[in-house]
Amino acid sequence: MITTLPAQRTIYETADYVIDDDPPIVFQIGVSHQGLALLLASFNAQSACLISASNPLGQKLTEDENLDRRMQLLSKIEHARLNYFVARHENALQSWAQDCYLVFDLDAQVASRWAQEFDQFAWVDIPPNGCASVIWSD
Repeated sequence: MITTLPAQRTIYETADYVIDDDPPIVFQIGVSHQGLALLLASFNAQSACLISASNPLGQKLTEDENLDRRMQLLSKIEHARLNYFVARHENALQSWAQDCYLVFDLDAQVASRWAQEFDQFAWVDIPPNGCASVIWSD
């Protein structure tokens, strides 16, 4: 079980989430975003999630170590034959950024399992209305 401290919760809840589309889509937790809802609709998706494999349990790894972990996660996404975008979450106030993937129609139980497998504090759930929420791993 992963224990999430209040400081980590604040980082996730106040981050900007950026999807590398053209133009990029930037959104926040708890705020409906029409562009995000339209992106889901364009893929005929019922949901999406943002999930990362970098910096397990908040431990800063080298760029190469994080790249290896992201490639492992990408392999799982591609093996499941799911559509995805490269994305990141960042918190300028905390000088923090982390690469992740926006994955369409990934089952919530699978997203939780993958987040725990990669020692992540949380993943982000995005329903069709584009109002994202954080799902904690603890």
